[in-house]
Amino acid sequence: MEIMYQAQLNLGDVDSPVPMIRTKETLDLLSVSDVLRVTVARESAVQNIKTLVSNNPFELLSLSKEDNQYVLLIKKL
Repeated sequence: MEIMYQAQLNLGDVDSPVPMIRTKETLDLLSVSDVLRVTVARESAVQNIKTLVSNNPFELLSLSKEDNQYVLLIKKL
């Protein structure tokens, strides 16, 4: 089953902490229950975003790797 998302960020090979900051800014603009799709290239960005999710009213719905990029689907609670 494919998860539908309302917004998307393609942050590619951007250095930390920019991916985490952009993810937080975008999630703050979304409505409750909206899903954000984030694409990053660096594992350090994934770890920072996972920490962001665990410390805020967000839920990590999925984490996968596609074409050397990590794809995170995050729901705003």
